[in-house]
Amino acid sequence: LNFSLNSFISPVKYPVDLSSQDYSELNSDSGEYLSCLHLGTKSIILPVVALYLHGKWWPIRDVLKTSSIHRNGLVFVSLLRIYKVILFLLSQIVFGVLERPLGEHLYFSIHPAREHGKLLWQDGEAVGFYTIKKKGSLGSGFTGQSYLLPVLDTVFVRTHWRRRGLALHMLQDFCMSMPTETVLGISYPISPSMYAVCKKYLETHQEQRERLYEVEAPGEWSQRRNVWLNVQLQSHPTQGELLCCFVKAKAKNVLESMSPTSTESRRPQRSCVQKRLVNQVVFNKCKKAKTSY
Repeated sequence: LNFSLNSFISPVKYPVDLSSQDYSELNSDSGEYLSCLHLGTKSIILPVVALYLHGKWWPIRDVLKTSSIHRNGLVFVSLLRIYKVILFLLSQIVFGVLERPLGEHLYFSIHPAREHGKLLWQDGEAVGFYTIKKKGSLGSGFTGQSYLLPVLDTVFVRTHWRRRGLALHMLQDFCMSMPTETVLGISYPISPSMYAVCKKYLETHQEQRERLYEVEAPGEWSQRRNVWLNVQLQSHPTQGELLCCFVKAKAKNVLESMSPTSTESRRPQRSCVQKRLVNQVVFNKCKKAKTSY
């Protein structure tokens, strides 16, 4: 009989491939650990290197792996409880500690238990995720206000897997998964790298340009800024630069008006220049009324 060696060897099983368990104790311990990191306590805080799951210790890299060939692409976080653990590891341990850029001062907040989102699987690894705030879900706990539109809240791709179009893929999946919504949001502030992703997406999907907004919670119209307009404004002088030009021009006009060689014929020209600068500043101010990946 001709059998391959693989027929006698079962694939390695990782935590995500095993039966579901209750991870409430792990979640409470992780909250205490993160509070120490965020508060910046003087005591030495050792990084997380392994988790005790299913009766044994698992290195972080193994918790983020799968042996299932069917677990590929974007998968809803809510399907398995272990997905919540993986989301926590990616957002708080991988981004927060292991792959944290030098000088980075931003952190992902801990995602609520009912947070909606998807994990991105590639070649047997969890390589990224995105989470959303559903329309009607509560925003800040201090205000008690609900989101008025769906908002792409956080996006993350692991360092080794960047520059492969994965963030673009997640942005497109978010937009395509809300076909009945006329307006979609991205949480403020949008990072420069995420703006680059938005620019690339909107260049090829022109129908989405009037649909995607940078949003502050809860998403009133006064808290929305069109993403495509922001992308266009980035290639033009900022409001501060225009204001600086206006101040310099005004100072020059004052000096020239004090000069004995100034003539009446030059004053209308200076007035027109000043008026154009004022109008430009006002116009840009009105137009500008927003995961790390």
